[in-house]
Amino acid sequence: MRQTLLIAHLTVKCWLKQPFPLIAMMLFPILLLGITYLGLKPLLEEKQWVEPFAVAIVDEDNTFETKLLMKQYENSEELKNVLTFEKTDAETASEKLANNEIAGMVIVPDGFTKGIRGGKNIPVTVIGNPERPFQAKLLQQVMISNANLISSAQSGANAAFHYLRKMDLSSKEFRAYRDTVITDFTLQALNRNKIYETETLSAFGGISTLDYYSLSGVLILLLVGGLFGMSLTARSEQTALRERLSLQGVRSGVFFFSNILSVFLLLVIQSAVLVSLFYVLTKTWSITATILVLAYCLSIASLFALCQELFVRNGAKWGLGIILAMGLVATSGSVLPLSYLPEMWRSVSMLNIVHHAHSGLLDTLFAGNETWMPVLLLLSFSITIWAVSLLFITIKKRLPWSGQLPLHV
Repeated sequence: MRQTLLIAHLTVKCWLKQPFPLIAMMLFPILLLGITYLGLKPLLEEKQWVEPFAVAIVDEDNTFETKLLMKQYENSEELKNVLTFEKTDAETASEKLANNEIAGMVIVPDGFTKGIRGGKNIPVTVIGNPERPFQAKLLQQVMISNANLISSAQSGANAAFHYLRKMDLSSKEFRAYRDTVITDFTLQALNRNKIYETETLSAFGGISTLDYYSLSGVLILLLVGGLFGMSLTARSEQTALRERLSLQGVRSGVFFFSNILSVFLLLVIQSAVLVSLFYVLTKTWSITATILVLAYCLSIASLFALCQELFVRNGAKWGLGIILAMGLVATSGSVLPLSYLPEMWRSVSMLNIVHHAHSGLLDTLFAGNETWMPVLLLLSFSITIWAVSLLFITIKKRLPWSGQLPLHV
């Protein structure tokens, strides 16, 4: 233990003699976090990705029902987030469409209301702007949805007419009931000022997007920090120090644990900075979460220390480390919730330290479930990695090609 602490101390001193790589490692996650935040700012602030675009409405029917429909469109909060309506005539609308001033135009033909009353299908004309394909397609989908609502209202009105005719009403009473039924069914289909009934099913389990991805950012950046920490312990100075001390009888296992300790200390400093930023955003943290993060940092340091023992060349270490980090992030549910991933990936996530840390912190901080199981799992992963690493070091020393033959051979 004393040798491990001494070598870890020497490793840190070597880092401080050439601090630029150390500073770059500490600042890189912060820089990456800033760039990611700028890219995801609209999503994190729950703003819309599509700015409202203008659509021209040409009402050639000009009846009470069409005016009522247009009024409901204008007052709809859902449509206001996407569309702005401009009432105009066909000629003006065509000019604006040709000048790329609007995303499309909607023409309500003459006789549209009479068609609803008589059960005749008179379609609305929708013309999209080819220079704005995305907006034009979005307009088309909105109008198709509205057309389906009108069709359902028309079907309901036709059913009502069928029973009204059997009631032996006078022509005047029948027309009065017919107009009332048309208005009622139309308004019922469009639900007055609320065109769409919205029910949001969140894959985040009731946790806000900001909270979910802020926590993911902390864990992923610590994973990246572990990768950089591995590169710092594999520098030429550390290699030379290891070779000199090996000649003096220091065992390889001591170097392994000293690498874990030195990288763990770096990750603890990084985690303090990242957790502080997380607290500023979410205003939540706990002692259990702190212990869980420390266990996570220990697991990361152990994992990348194993990567360092597996290969001699730095290029191979970096390649394995990058592949390992990408695989952990992809199957952890921190970027995409596990409900979006294939069933096989969900099974793989049970062996993922990022997944257990992420789910444990979510339960601790946002679900109110103070549990120590994730901490125990992460410590179990660390101990398993230590056992595998020591076994590999022992086997490697006995291989002829390892260059680490015992002295008596």
